[in-house]
Amino acid sequence: GSLTTASVFLSPIKTCFLLLLGGLMSKAAQEQQGSLYMWIDANQARILIGFEEDILIVSEGKMAPFTTDFRKAQQRMPAIPVNIQNVNFTWQATEQAEYFYEFQTLRSMDVDIMDNPTVNVPLMGSVPRRPSVVQVGFPCLGDQDGVAAFEVTILVMDAGGNIVLRTPHNAIFFKTCQRAKCPGGCRNGGFCNERQVCECQDGFYGPHCEKALCSPRCLNGGLCMSPGVCICPPGYYGDSCDKANCSITCLNGGTCFHPGKCICPAGYEGPRCGISKCLQPCRNGGKCTGKNKCKCDKGFHGDLCSKAVCEPSCGAHGTCVEPNKCLCKEGWHGRHCNKSEFSGLITLELWFNNTVIE
Repeated sequence: GSLTTASVFLSPIKTCFLLLLGGLMSKAAQEQQGSLYMWIDANQARILIGFEEDILIVSEGKMAPFTTDFRKAQQRMPAIPVNIQNVNFTWQATEQAEYFYEFQTLRSMDVDIMDNPTVNVPLMGSVPRRPSVVQVGFPCLGDQDGVAAFEVTILVMDAGGNIVLRTPHNAIFFKTCQRAKCPGGCRNGGFCNERQVCECQDGFYGPHCEKALCSPRCLNGGLCMSPGVCICPPGYYGDSCDKANCSITCLNGGTCFHPGKCICPAGYEGPRCGISKCLQPCRNGGKCTGKNKCKCDKGFHGDLCSKAVCEPSCGAHGTCVEPNKCLCKEGWHGRHCNKSEFSGLITLELWFNNTVIE
């Protein structure tokens, strides 16, 4: 459905979810036009609050009106139910705008009931240019029944360092946990079967379904956070973190494989593949393939590709100066320098002499 602004008449539990995701915007940031968007998609909204429609939390860098009622809402805010293990929201920076975020606090105040909240993105980074899901998880330990208090604090700033949104200071949320039949509990939608073993959703595995499966696997230190979704370390990007975000340009056909580092083709070396291994440059289009070793274009040969190839050869009376082009010695001619200018004179002289004798 189309993005809508949530009604101010949302119930306390609904407001709890929205405030957990949205936070509050600073007074200074309200005056500026931005292109930051944050919303709950329809599928997540159906799970959380019962109706299937996208809910817009931040639009053009401005918060939805319902977020200004946090203090009042917090007083009557119920705990997040047992059946909700995580909350997803989607964000995006459009056009050329840059926004930077930081999860400043992810803390459980009842660590014997619930571990610290988790997020599926690095704790610091930039808001992506395409819609991306951020998942906040509530990892109940499953050792006992109870309600855990926790803090989730997020700060978002624009490129100028102005605070665009942040969770209110000292905002406390609550999560209901219960003793799990499977020790340690089943995560990511897994359930505990009658044998007290976790059966995992597609894309997850492990004793507690705590591990995601990425195929192909995440490279260069990337972390598989959900099926097929890799979180890449700084300097890498791509579905499998297989591409390096290079600040330099690799020369002579080199390939960037690590930030600031190049894989050089044979015959070149150096940080940018700018240094040839051939002390003297290869000539006539030849390419350096190793230490003082050239690979020559067709028609040339020699250590530096400086010698032309003539087939057949120019013989003893000529020199190959270009591919299949002979320079003949004085007194010789022909394509392969195999014809003498004197042979005709000798034949003519012999014929003349024979004629005279007869």
